[in-house]
Amino acid sequence: MILFLAYFINESSFKQKLIFYKNLGISTFKLFFIFFIIDAFLTISLLSTIKAFI
Repeated sequence: MILFLAYFINESSFKQKLIFYKNLGISTFKLFFIFFIIDAFLTISLLSTIKAFI
């Protein structure tokens, strides 16, 4: 998911929206790290839910 997000940002006009985060003082690394943590939390939650039913 994180790799797709990086590809999406590089290939779309979303890159201009990163300027907003940079103006707030949030670096690209911090932004991707936050997305990584959210993705990891959602993945672990989903896998735990699936494991409970199997």
